[in-house]
Amino acid sequence: MVRKEKKTKPEISYPCEWHYTLIGREKTLIQEAVTEIINESPHSLSFSKTSRTGKYISFNLEVFVGSEEIRDYYFRKLQSHSAIRMVL
Repeated sequence: MVRKEKKTKPEISYPCEWHYTLIGREKTLIQEAVTEIINESPHSLSFSKTSRTGKYISFNLEVFVGSEEIRDYYFRKLQSHSAIRMVL
């Protein structure tokens, strides 16, 4: 007998700090994209690592979010920016 676990969304208490990993090719362009999208919200952006081949770099972004809507907005805007290849 196989039991299926019902998937539920994790409970997140807002406001809170949220973490994204950003992957792209050019440091300056990624930094400019974050400044453009996050704007005046409290955040920190720190370099994480370079890919084995040196083609990609990643950054850790910590940003203060007040609601799920804001968190999702940041994700969508970061994901659609041309300087950012992937958002985790």
